[in-house]
Amino acid sequence: MALTGRRLEVDRIATLAVLPRESAMVVVGDPGSGRSSVLDAVSNRVSLPVVRVGVNGSESHWPLAGVTSLFTALDDPRATAHIAHLLQGSAPVDRQTPGLAAAHDFLDAVHALTLPPTLVLIDDLDRMDVESQELIAFLASRLAGTALRVVATVRTVPPAGPLAALPTLRIEPLPSDEALVLARDMAPEEANEGVLAVLAEETGGNPGALREQLAVLSREQLNGSEPLVLPLRPTPTTEAIAALVLGSAAGRDLDVLARLALVPVAKTTGWDRDELDDLAHAGLTTVKGQTVSVRDPLVRSALYWRMPARDRRAAHTELAAASAESDPRAAAWHRSFVDDVPDVVALLRAARSYVVDGNAQAAVVLTERALHIGSGHEDEHAALLGVAEALLANRLLGFAARYLAAIRPFRSTADETRRLRLSYSVQYLSGDAVHADELLVPVDPENAAEADALGGLLAMVACFRAEAWELDHARDLLARAEPLKRSASQHTLEITETAHELIAAVDGTLPADTALHDGLSTTTLVGMSDPALLLLAHALSIAERYRSARRVFALVLARGQEAMPVWTEAARYLSAENEVRSGNFRQALRAIDVWEAGSSVVERLREPSRAIALAWRHFAEGRSPEALEVLDRCLAQRSTNRLWGATAKLHALRGRVLLLDGRLDEAAASLEAADAIGRSLRNPAVLRHLGDLVEAYSRLDRIDDARAIAARLAADHHARPSRWGALVLARSLALVADDTTRDTARRRALELFQPHDSQFERARTFAALAAVGTPTERPRLGAAAAAAYEAAGLRRPLATPAATVAMPVFGSPTSLRSGPVLSAQMPGTPRSAPDASAVLTSLTAEERAVVQKVTEGYRNREIASSLFMSQRTVELRLTQIYRKVGARSRSHLVALLT
Repeated sequence: MALTGRRLEVDRIATLAVLPRESAMVVVGDPGSGRSSVLDAVSNRVSLPVVRVGVNGSESHWPLAGVTSLFTALDDPRATAHIAHLLQGSAPVDRQTPGLAAAHDFLDAVHALTLPPTLVLIDDLDRMDVESQELIAFLASRLAGTALRVVATVRTVPPAGPLAALPTLRIEPLPSDEALVLARDMAPEEANEGVLAVLAEETGGNPGALREQLAVLSREQLNGSEPLVLPLRPTPTTEAIAALVLGSAAGRDLDVLARLALVPVAKTTGWDRDELDDLAHAGLTTVKGQTVSVRDPLVRSALYWRMPARDRRAAHTELAAASAESDPRAAAWHRSFVDDVPDVVALLRAARSYVVDGNAQAAVVLTERALHIGSGHEDEHAALLGVAEALLANRLLGFAARYLAAIRPFRSTADETRRLRLSYSVQYLSGDAVHADELLVPVDPENAAEADALGGLLAMVACFRAEAWELDHARDLLARAEPLKRSASQHTLEITETAHELIAAVDGTLPADTALHDGLSTTTLVGMSDPALLLLAHALSIAERYRSARRVFALVLARGQEAMPVWTEAARYLSAENEVRSGNFRQALRAIDVWEAGSSVVERLREPSRAIALAWRHFAEGRSPEALEVLDRCLAQRSTNRLWGATAKLHALRGRVLLLDGRLDEAAASLEAADAIGRSLRNPAVLRHLGDLVEAYSRLDRIDDARAIAARLAADHHARPSRWGALVLARSLALVADDTTRDTARRRALELFQPHDSQFERARTFAALAAVGTPTERPRLGAAAAAAYEAAGLRRPLATPAATVAMPVFGSPTSLRSGPVLSAQMPGTPRSAPDASAVLTSLTAEERAVVQKVTEGYRNREIASSLFMSQRTVELRLTQIYRKVGARSRSHLVALLT
């Protein structure tokens, strides 16, 4: 199983291994945090000889047992003699310290070995005997001349211990999104997505605890048919972490902490503030405004289950009475353990309130409790529907899907329509196909509420169908909604109208802006709802009205806190997509950065639309392997198997990345997959894959296939013309032209561009023509392509190499030990540019390390973190590098090295 997360940690250790000087590092992590896995990843990453030293806990009482393990692992025949010498001559009176003489003997012994540069990885150094810890710490601070790089993992570093003076790297718990990815990798295939999200949160991002919980839960709990018991019952890793945390708080009164562990979150009212402040200062609790909770869910789990059941019930009774007035939500939680007939509806209403307040974790705990004790009455399901609705509004899709699955169909048409609306929305936003078979139900047109609810539901599903390019089905749904418009609310009418506009945009027939909503009047737009504005803006973007779309998206984003998070999230993503489609890469990268920074969602890699945005950013920043990894992971998810439109977009982007990396056969296969899925779509400007497929076939010398695709593109473009289609069609015809028309076709492909057209497409045209051009044409066209890519706003401008490759591979997976990727001179690189090897030899080792990071796409802040220097030092080094090699900019430096 690949290591999830921990990229920065692995990078920092691997960088230490390849630095020209000997150095040491202590990696600190809780039990179960994956310290050994990080060392495994490092050992597979570096080219230096690696020595792994494990620790046998049963030998920890034998003096110098750890040192003998180290010498035994080193590949030098004289190591055995040194072991015997140390064991005979290092017998200090005080067995707790090896003594200065013994330490120097040990250091001399290491110096006497003739070793190549070697990376020593010591797992669980703090479990070694004390003498060995002292000697290895002494060695680690005096490594000069030994050729060793030493990395040791420990659980803690005591301030007065021998390791306190060494550089440390802390392995933090996994973020929620990475913990969820890890849970998916570990869990059986039938595991419920919402259950995995709960486990990712309740195990605090600890991989060891997560693995143990997946092993102890029943199959019914994992697939979601039975509720979870929260807090989770402790596992060995949970107990180990609790012992570590509570041991550091020795001497404090932990009774208050044990009582706080009985509730997910409590108001500070009624609790001793001094005791709460002491616990918060010790890092045991988290205080947010007027609420307090146990900081680590694993510590809470251990404390909760350590208390005997009788004592827990008594404490719940006392706390229910104490919080009845000051904290009714906590009181509802406590009463659920005390009352003979618990009030499940009150518990679910409290859970919904927590979601609205932004505390989804507390809401999940209360909801699981309600499922555990509920009787399944319809009023309970109606309250559970309210929880799911609030979760969806905050775009917590996994949780919403879990609880919607627990709700039976309602007898009430209004409630049932509401349930279907939420279920379909979750399916669509999760990247699943929306079949909507339940829509075949009768409704009384004279019942205004029912008619409005069903009409809105039909319009919403029609939008989903349009997004899946099933335009006929979408039109049928809107036709069914037409008789219900008499009773429709203003909101439903808006959704219905914008659904028609979205269908027209996908079909390539959207009316002009002047015919839409009073000419897109600001007064009219301000009065529209968020979802209607989003549908309109998305339709404008598909129709290549990028400026108008940008303006409508801005209206939604300007509403700030007034808009529900789900709409703000959608506006951020669709706004970024609009900039990508327009070719405004600088603005697109900024939009994606804003979207990521403001997103608390943990399912980014599962949803196709989100995966496309992340993969595109990797590609735009020159990290093609990372882009392909994101796309491949999303394509592997079951949820995309039947959502054909999204799957086609994934294949199309994957094909484009491969094409521009020069992997032509793979690119053609991906683009053919996209074409097979999107064949029924007649608007070529939506999927935008045909031009790429023509280029791939042309460069593979499959000219007949390329001409067939170009003919299809021409027919579709003439039926549904667009500016993008005109530009790409001209490029495609230039690529497939015969000898008699080639010059004219190529000249037309270049002259067609206007200043306001996409610079990216202009660069693609230059690069494609260079790839199939003559040796004398390539330098000129390649230089023009590089300049156009720069103008498009790529952070790593892409130049055109020889005829078999459209762009250089930036960010390809190279080990940190290797130098920057070197290749033959590319068209677009000045003839006077120095050879890459000469560039490198003029630099110091530290400057070469900085250059390596630059070629891998790291920013200055990331370079500083991975090379253990300040950001200012990185900037100064880059200035020196530019001066030495004659580079004008970061992108020029990369061009010199490629």
